[in-house]
Amino acid sequence: MTPIAPGQVVEHPFIVDHRAMIAFAALSGDRSAVHVDPAFARARGYDDVIVYGGLMLAQLSYVVGTLMPGGDGVSVRWSIDFRGPLYVGELATLRLEVAHVSPGAGLVEGRFTIKAGERLVASGKTQSLAPTDRIAPDPAP
Repeated sequence: MTPIAPGQVVEHPFIVDHRAMIAFAALSGDRSAVHVDPAFARARGYDDVIVYGGLMLAQLSYVVGTLMPGGDGVSVRWSIDFRGPLYVGELATLRLEVAHVSPGAGLVEGRFTIKAGERLVASGKTQSLAPTDRIAPDPAP
């Protein structure tokens, strides 16, 4: 297993379909019109209903929980800024880059983006704790 080090990148393509939207609405109780009513969404300037932010966060959970730092890590903090809409059925890619590691504390900090093609949908930061044996040691001075 490759030690976690700054500059490492993982990319995760995903598509949110109508079934996921219906399941999220049922689970969360969120039936905001911009997510369920195409006419309302279009009146607000969108092409169609927009994907729930919680479903994008679920994709971040997948990436952080299974890919970087993975199942042996524990999320400490996430922040996300929504920059534009993601539409149902649209291919998106979540890209997470390791920005900083603290070998002594086992802290892994990352920056991520979610893009649909070249369009930025969201960006943010993550912090996770990982076992120190999974983190690359500081390079020698």
